Amino acid sequence: MQKRDLNILDSLEKFKCLERDQIAELHFSQNANPIVNCNRVLKRLRDQGYIQANTNRAFKQYVYFLKPSTIKIDSQKIDHYLMIAQGYIDMHKIKPVSSYLIEPKIQHAKFIPDVYCQWIGKRWFLEYQNSFYTTNQLINKLEKYVEYFKKGYWKDERVLIIGKVNKKFDTRDFPFKFRQIESIDVLKDEFEKFNKYQSKIKCNGMIKWQI
Repeated sequence: MQKRDLNILDSLEKFKCLERDQIAELHFSQNANPIVNCNRVLKRLRDQGYIQANTNRAFKQYVYFLKPSTIKIDSQKIDHYLMIAQGYIDMHKIKPVSSYLIEPKIQHAKFIPDVYCQWIGKRWFLEYQNSFYTTNQLINKLEKYVEYFKKGYWKDERVLIIGKVNKKFDTRDFPFKFRQIESIDVLKDEFEKFNKYQSKIKCNGMIKWQI
């Protein structure tokens, strides 16, 4: 088995499931024809029994899993895990992600974040949501974060909720840095603007990208 084959299996273990285009982005981006090469390798890995696919998603790409998989190939959480994987891919396009732990158990915490990661020199709790959260739902979700913060376990993490934004929800009511965004692309645009601005002036360490 080639090293890239093993890397694909590692990614499927890490993210639980991936669409074809996500696998192509992660492991075939340097190829002249990434989709063609990706399809060829995925077919071979399926034929060899290393992976399996959900092919019953109308008008959508196949979703690939390890064989055996840690989740059902028709799980209702598939789109959620795909969103988590896409977040990693989008973040990596901005700056390499140091670590990206999916659904980790946080010591002393009563919550399990979708992701705990280190990126652009900061620690992040990431929450991905495919559906719209009401203000009460957001408050209930974040109360456990507040409890963790008040107990003194906070290490200057930032909380980032990615998905449908509740514009009525005031993020300033929380004792830690917290933000809602529709997608990681929002940060990409901000990061690019910051770099352009920084290149025009001598900041001497006084200007910081606030996210």
